[in-house]
Amino acid sequence: MTMNAAHAITKLTLENFRNYRSLSLELPAQPVVIRGVNGAGKTNILEALSLLAPGRGLRHARLRDMDRATEAQENLRSEGPWVVAANVLAYGETSHMGTGRDGDASIEKRITKINGERLRGAAALAEHVCVQWLTPAMDQVFVEGGGARRKLLDRIVYGFAPEHAARVSAYEGAMRDRNRLLADRQIADPYWLSVLEQQMAEHAVAITLARQETIARLRTALEGELSHFPRAIMQLEGVLESWLEQDIPALDAETQFAELLAKARGEDTARGRATKGPHRSHFHVVHREKNRAVEQCSTGEQKAVLLALILAAARARANWCGLPPILLLDEVIAHLDVDKRRSLFDLIQATAIQAWMTGTDAADFKGMEGFSTQLEVADGAVNIIGKTVTSNA
Repeated sequence: MTMNAAHAITKLTLENFRNYRSLSLELPAQPVVIRGVNGAGKTNILEALSLLAPGRGLRHARLRDMDRATEAQENLRSEGPWVVAANVLAYGETSHMGTGRDGDASIEKRITKINGERLRGAAALAEHVCVQWLTPAMDQVFVEGGGARRKLLDRIVYGFAPEHAARVSAYEGAMRDRNRLLADRQIADPYWLSVLEQQMAEHAVAITLARQETIARLRTALEGELSHFPRAIMQLEGVLESWLEQDIPALDAETQFAELLAKARGEDTARGRATKGPHRSHFHVVHREKNRAVEQCSTGEQKAVLLALILAAARARANWCGLPPILLLDEVIAHLDVDKRRSLFDLIQATAIQAWMTGTDAADFKGMEGFSTQLEVADGAVNIIGKTVTSNA
């Protein structure tokens, strides 16, 4: 039994990344199981793959903290800037992508290239590859506050609207510039404030529309068969959301929001931040079977709803464009009961998803032997069961 994913990493190369001096993996377009003891370097591989998406990866680490380091005279010393490169299959064609920390130690900047062409920013990666992840650190996403929920939603949105990453970045940049102008009344030129508020309004409406459309896709996917996983009721609340739900045209919403920002200058100056906008929207999630807000559910129920959202997004993207995202599931399987585990494996196979999954126990992945690549990791050395791998710890 074999499975070929339409969207997959078929080669991964690491240089000076975390505990890997060098690693080269060539893989078929199918799921990947990474086994090893805690601390062996399993999550480091997933983190490297997460850097093929906009943002700072699944650990949200500083770039220099990902450099491989050795002990020299009792001090950790970087062996040089890290590099992650991959061949990515999509629609039958393979693209070569690479990203790495800029060698200038005085700046926190990474370089990104696709097919040898340098990109202006990492946000453009979303136009070429879709990577979603779920890690133990995300288990508290529903109780950490609005910011964590919005980041979760926005990362899902990237899979349906690649330009969303650039819009969020541009909105936040204009908002920071406006905050600085408001903070210094000597340079708070009304004209430049109006320009920034118009930029914020244009991006804000586009961001909100993309979020609303994605939530609608998730709702449809959650109505489909997703055995043994809970359903979720989702609602996005905010000023722009209420206007757009009343069918106010997007251009009118832009004008109204720019006017709202202008009226709020005094309040925003006093508070030192913008008090209205998509950065303040509330993403509410309710466990439908329990009829209870997810943050009020048990830890196990929260994990199940979170995984259900990630799987619903994968199914929705497969239905939308034929390419499900590449999923990175770190230490997820061990926390699922037998029925949920079987349902997850069935969905991965039926939807042809390249899921990269980590764990310590081979028994947790029983049922995937026939359609997955099995890796064993120990102290930065990686072996594909039945094959030879180029790897140096």
